Amino acid sequence: MSSKSRSFQAAVGFGVVSSTPDRQTSRLPKIVLDEAARRKAQERHLEELQQDNYAADIPDTAELEIVSSARKKRVLEDEDPSARTSMNKRQKRASVKRILLQKKNLATLIQESNIESMPPEVPTYLTAAAAPSRFPPRKFCSVCGYFSQYNCIRCGMRYCSITCRDTHNETRCLKYTA
Repeated sequence: MSSKSRSFQAAVGFGVVSSTPDRQTSRLPKIVLDEAARRKAQERHLEELQQDNYAADIPDTAELEIVSSARKKRVLEDEDPSARTSMNKRQKRASVKRILLQKKNLATLIQESNIESMPPEVPTYLTAAAAPSRFPPRKFCSVCGYFSQYNCIRCGMRYCSITCRDTHNETRCLKYTA
């Protein structure tokens, strides 16, 4: 190659690497984790999801009826003694409803069910198993749940598009688990 063509390539930027050590990149260094760190982060993420145990709060209509019908109670007590028992039933229903709607994680539910005391031949949650699938595992986007084709370089979670990658990088990628 002649010196003339080299200077042209350098001016245009065709494949010639700059020899000046003064230049620095403004890009953030990419952190690539090994499999052990990824597995640890994934386990921590699963534990957080297990602790979350989302349950929608259902408004207790029985409590609302009791509070709003304080005046009715006084009137009903004067008229009929059987009305008093109906109010007691409402209060009992409300307390039972509160007990049933308490948030419990999976470990607590398994412990309360006394699965360990059952004979080993009885299938339970702990002993149930299925044969391995004949098909390869499907890969879903960690953001939207659609089929994914790409992996995050840092944490290994999957995403399907640039939009989901940006969302993953902003909110999910080892932000709360690291």
